[in-house]
Amino acid sequence: MKEIEIGDEVMCYRTNLYARVEEVFPAAVCVRLAVVRTVQGRFSLAQYPQLWRAEDIENLSVCRYCGSRDDLELQQYTGMPLRVCAMCRNVQALSLTDELAETLSTH
Repeated sequence: MKEIEIGDEVMCYRTNLYARVEEVFPAAVCVRLAVVRTVQGRFSLAQYPQLWRAEDIENLSVCRYCGSRDDLELQQYTGMPLRVCAMCRNVQALSLTDELAETLSTH
């Protein structure tokens, strides 16, 4: 489990839910989920705390590749939001440029 702090955004793989961390424990985090429910014909918002196991979650508030918290940029290639730092973005750009150059030189 990467360094998870209170306020970090996490995703649970088992439920595919996103939540903000309320409390951190050695093997789990406590999150608070907002649920819309009807009470006497009116909508109300209830918040329920849940414990999510460390092995079931991914911390979305750090760089996906190196765990850095500096200079993060949100990338959304799939349905899951990812954050990547400037250093890892540069490495990705360089490797893509190298792959393109190799492809062009072989054809």
